[in-house]
Amino acid sequence: MAQNISLSVQSLDNRIRDLLAAGDLQGAARLLQEAHPANIADLLEGLDEDVRLQLFRNLQLDHAAEVLDEINTEATLDLVGAISNESIADIIEALPVDDAVDVLSELSSERAEQIISHIEPEEAREIEKFLDYAEDSAGRLVNSDIARLAEGWTVAQSLEFLREVGNHGLTLAYLYVVDREGRLIGLVPLQKLVTERPETPIKAIMKTDVVFVEATADREEAARLVAHYDFFAIPVVDARRRLLGVITHDDVVDILQEEFTEDVQRQGGSQPLEGQYLATPIRVVFQKRVGWLLVLFLTEMLTGTVMRVYEHELQSAVALAFFVPLLIGTGGNSGSQTTSTIVRAIAMGEVQLKDVWRLLWHELRAGLLLGIVMAAIGFGRGMLWNTGVPLALTVAIALFAIVLWANIIGAVLPPLAARLKVDPAVISGPVMSTLVDATGLIIYFSLARWIIGL
Repeated sequence: MAQNISLSVQSLDNRIRDLLAAGDLQGAARLLQEAHPANIADLLEGLDEDVRLQLFRNLQLDHAAEVLDEINTEATLDLVGAISNESIADIIEALPVDDAVDVLSELSSERAEQIISHIEPEEAREIEKFLDYAEDSAGRLVNSDIARLAEGWTVAQSLEFLREVGNHGLTLAYLYVVDREGRLIGLVPLQKLVTERPETPIKAIMKTDVVFVEATADREEAARLVAHYDFFAIPVVDARRRLLGVITHDDVVDILQEEFTEDVQRQGGSQPLEGQYLATPIRVVFQKRVGWLLVLFLTEMLTGTVMRVYEHELQSAVALAFFVPLLIGTGGNSGSQTTSTIVRAIAMGEVQLKDVWRLLWHELRAGLLLGIVMAAIGFGRGMLWNTGVPLALTVAIALFAIVLWANIIGAVLPPLAARLKVDPAVISGPVMSTLVDATGLIIYFSLARWIIGL
């Protein structure tokens, strides 16, 4: 299948749209056959549903399978929903098992079962086995097309086996050794195998300290292991340590990119989008944003409530209001710095829930130093505005207390959110700022009562 990687998405998009505008659907379909599946997927996501479907139906089977694997969830559902079960089954069979599982997992269980019923029984059983694992588990990403060597083989027997199966699309970068029960017992790099003498037993050259992940583990754990050890792939085993397959580096890249994207979007107070921004329907954008926007609107009302409670103090010393944006902005920024750092550390496995007291002590010391610096600057700013020593001192102490308080909250909230099964990334954005805004004003006005005597 000819593919022109240099045919960029933008160039492809322009040429395809020109052909469609001229009514040359067949010409557009032929052009797509020359493009990389990832570029085709990007293009199709931006087209109208009916045009997308017509172009997809004109792709060759193998090409259609690769494109379907690249398309985002919304577009995948649209395409699969408009194509017969038999046709989708043919496309699914052309995909590796892990990619087939990925596509089917986006469908309703009823539709997935209908499609699987049209797949060859042996491959259907393999797909169903991995579909039984939890959605975010390592088991959903397993590529079972790997070379398994028997522990009793020699190098010559192993090479003969590879010659027999090497053209079947197996992952051969690592060769895994299993016992009679299929349990993972060792690993042999391909380079090591081809440089050893033919009569050498596999047991004599295999590595036994194999890093693996259980199928029930979170997929992020698998991604962290691959990134940490610079693996091309990591073996996945079941509860009895039987080798199921591997998770390859390309899936790890997808996991890390997806998790990073989700964290960035959640930090902005929005549910993550599942596809390209411009290709996402407005109704989906609305649905992803409105929930958290309403929640944040309600929590921001706390700030107004605090201002109303301390209305007398504001009327008595109007200058107090001058520093409100400075105080709540500094508190929110300090808290967000803390939470974003800790959320990243949690995601990378650098800290765990049991480390909450160490986190608190770490951020408490950082907050003390930051608070002192901000207090000094705040006092100087107050004196430059000729507000008088009492108000300048109030601002300085308030800044110190708010920064310290924000760091404490920022250290505690992410582990607490993780404990409550809430994504910690949500805490590091507007939620954190809103909480610090309200509590920071309480600290500020309480100090004003005490120092200025309002």
